[in-house]
Amino acid sequence: MKKKINLVDSGVGDIIASMANSLETPFNKSRNEYYLELPEPFGTGFLYGHSYDHGFGVVDAIYRLKKDFHFELDKGMVHPLKIIFNMGDDYQYKLEHQPEYSDIRNLETMIVASTPKNNHRFLIPSNSNTSIFSLEINRKLFETRIKSHLDALDMELEDIFRDVNGVLPFFFKTNMSYEISNMIEEFRNCSSIGLARSIYLEAKAYEILASFIQLYLDDIRKVNDRRIFRHNHLQAIKNAADYIKDHMDSPITISVLARKHGLGTSILQNGFRTVYGMSVNEFIRNERLLLAKQLLEEGQLSISQITYAVGLNSKSYLSKIFAERYGMAPSLYREKYLKRSGTQ
Repeated sequence: MKKKINLVDSGVGDIIASMANSLETPFNKSRNEYYLELPEPFGTGFLYGHSYDHGFGVVDAIYRLKKDFHFELDKGMVHPLKIIFNMGDDYQYKLEHQPEYSDIRNLETMIVASTPKNNHRFLIPSNSNTSIFSLEINRKLFETRIKSHLDALDMELEDIFRDVNGVLPFFFKTNMSYEISNMIEEFRNCSSIGLARSIYLEAKAYEILASFIQLYLDDIRKVNDRRIFRHNHLQAIKNAADYIKDHMDSPITISVLARKHGLGTSILQNGFRTVYGMSVNEFIRNERLLLAKQLLEEGQLSISQITYAVGLNSKSYLSKIFAERYGMAPSLYREKYLKRSGTQ
C-alpha cells in the first residue's frame, strides 16, 4: 500500500512545510535552514532544507520508509528546476504525462523540469535506504544571478534556464561524477556553525551546481571525447590497474590500456588520479619499483633478469629510478636486505 503525498513546491521552505503537513509532524526552521524528522509511523530519517538568495536552495533527504511513498507536486504552478543526485537505493521518477516511470539508480543524477500541467511524480519504495540530494532553482529569481552567462551555455541548457515560466518539460539522466559525490558528502559532513557554516554550505552547493554543468556538457560529447570520471567507470579503472600488475613484463601503453577497458584516455588518466592519486604512467612506474624491490629481496634473479621482469629494457634506467625511490642502487639494496635478514 502506497502513501500518497502532495507537495507544494515553489521553494525549499514550502517543500519542507508541506511534507510536514502531509505527515502531521512539526518541522524546525533556523535562519535559512529547515529540518524535518520523519515520524515513527512512516519510517526513520530526516529532510534538511537550505534556502539561499536568488531562488537557489538544497533539499537533502535521508530516510527509510515503512511503506511506499508516492510524491506528487502541486499542479498549476511553476516548479523549481531540479538537479537530483541519488546517493542511496533505487527509486522511480516520471513526469505525469510520460507513459512509464524511469528507474533512478544508485549514483545516478538527473536534471528535470516540469510544467504547470505536467508535474513531477516520485515513487520511493519502502525498506530502502533512500538518500536524495537535490538542488532547487527558481529560474525567475535565479535569472538575475546568471543572466550574463547564459549565452555561453549549451543551447539546450540555456533554454532550460531561460524557461522562467516553466513551459518546456525536460528530463536528462546520467551517471554521477566521482567528484560530485565527494562534494555532497562534504556538504553533509560540514561541522562548522553559524556564519562559517552558512557560507561554506552555500559555496559548496554552488560548487556542486558548477560540477553538474560540466558533467552535462561532458556527457553530450562523443563517448571517446569525454573527460570526467564517473562512478560507473570505477570498476574499469580497477580492472586496468589489475591488468598492469599482471603484465609487468610487457610494454603497456595508455592508448591500448584505455581501449582494452572501454575508456577514453582522458577518463583513464582522470580515473587513476582520482582513485590512486597518480597518473597511469606514475602508477606503472610505482608497480615496477615495488616488483623490483620484491624480486631483489627474494634474491633469486640477477639485476638484468629483474630489469626485464618489470618490463624495462635498460638496467641503468632501473638503477636510476630505483635509487630515486629507495636512495641506493638495486645491487646495494639487495646486499643490505639479505645481510639484514640473515639469508646471505
